[in-house]
Amino acid sequence: MRQPRLAYIAAALFFLIVGAVLYAPYLAELPRGLHAWAQSDRLALALGYYDYGFQLFTPRTYNLSSIGGITGVEFPFQAYLAALGGVVFGRSSIVLLFRLLDVAMVLLGFYYLFRLVYEQTGHFVAGLVPGAFLLSSPVFVFYAGSTLPDPFSVSLSFIGYYYWLRFFTRRAFSDLPLAVLLLGLAALIKTTTLLHLGAVLGITFLWAFFQPELLTRRQRLVFTGLVLLVLGATAAYFLRIQYLNATYQSGLFLAGTRPITDPETLHQVRLHVRGFWLGQYASTLQYYLLAVCGLLFVGYARRNLRQHLLLSLLLLATLVLGYVFVQLMGAQFRDHDYYIIAPVVPPVLLLLLLALLNVARHQGKIRHAITGILAVMVVVLLVQGYKRLHRRMSDEGLVAESGNYLWMRGGAAELARLKVPAAASILVFNEPAPNLGLAYFDRRGQVWQPQDLATVTATEILDRMAADNLDYLLMAPSAYAGLAPQHPALAAELSLLSQSPAVILQRRNRQRPW
Repeated sequence: MRQPRLAYIAAALFFLIVGAVLYAPYLAELPRGLHAWAQSDRLALALGYYDYGFQLFTPRTYNLSSIGGITGVEFPFQAYLAALGGVVFGRSSIVLLFRLLDVAMVLLGFYYLFRLVYEQTGHFVAGLVPGAFLLSSPVFVFYAGSTLPDPFSVSLSFIGYYYWLRFFTRRAFSDLPLAVLLLGLAALIKTTTLLHLGAVLGITFLWAFFQPELLTRRQRLVFTGLVLLVLGATAAYFLRIQYLNATYQSGLFLAGTRPITDPETLHQVRLHVRGFWLGQYASTLQYYLLAVCGLLFVGYARRNLRQHLLLSLLLLATLVLGYVFVQLMGAQFRDHDYYIIAPVVPPVLLLLLLALLNVARHQGKIRHAITGILAVMVVVLLVQGYKRLHRRMSDEGLVAESGNYLWMRGGAAELARLKVPAAASILVFNEPAPNLGLAYFDRRGQVWQPQDLATVTATEILDRMAADNLDYLLMAPSAYAGLAPQHPALAAELSLLSQSPAVILQRRNRQRPW
């Protein structure tokens, strides 16, 4: 009993150290890198809770394009916890706490994947491979330390998988409800993981049908009731999202399907995926490893059916459901690399787990050789992950895909220096991202990106500010330079307060009609 405990402690320390090395330098950073747009939307939810009340089921962001900034969104579990943490540690800690929650959940998921492998094989190094493999993926390692819900939800699903499989191994009924609750929470946080909850429930009901002794009558009633409760809660929250979007006129977060409906969209998706995203989904080494895992799945087919039938069925089910998801949301894969995480990472991980469970069973000299190979693999994968994370968090290469937020840095500090009230509302000009600029300047307001900067008039800008009762106009110095012909008209209505890092103008005439 002592040896497994030592292995668990060693694995936990290993993942904590890896997590600290990878993410400690970036925990306090505002959204940056690829898709800083989407990251800032989630961060704004936490700030909205802290600033405007902890009404869990009425989330709001900084963007006032909806009534009061209220919006429908997948269950904002992390945002709410980060905001609560801000009450304890201060508002300035919310960004750090948000990122830390994501990292902590991902590391916890790795720990349970380790346990899943180690408890069946006794092979310590093999148990470290799943976590190292995922951290080598540019997409996963980057978003695992962000504010997006995808890695958090998938990692929660891994823990649910562990307890689900342990129920079938130990037949302790308490593991099954815990698995359902974990997978249900994961589905609330990220709707896509409802696919994996469905796979687990389908296999469980099918197994119980062909093996009636799996559950007693009372256990069947409890299990069925819990399933109905979880699915009912998921459906009710989805209806709540629709209600909020309709009532408060919000369309900030996607709440519908986006299938590929025409050949041109299909061409664009394929072009983006092949030309750019494939290299971001995984490294070349990972693709080769997956090919090897596929061959091992076929080579160990008999053993998989005899000893790992549940995992094999779950793999096949998640592949089928993942295909269904691609049909429903395929258009999103053109512009969003993180859409691959929830539907694709679980089946990929299950394929890797089956390979590890089979190769780690060998004994003698073969086991020693396998241990050496896996140890080298863990090191190489983690080094790759470290380099890819650093590259993605840098300001080079991917900023153009994220929106140019460099001019926003230090914006909140500059507003504080100018004694701009925290309650003041702002218009971030020539900016498309709904919450990115607002998060960097730490104020509520609106954003506006005109189609052609050269045709914008001062009257249009001032009318927008008057219509939404916005106090300050902020823009990049380059955008302000592009408005040179409008400077005299702007100066007649606005006071120029600062030109670095952003151009900041204050509205003087608050009685202007619109």
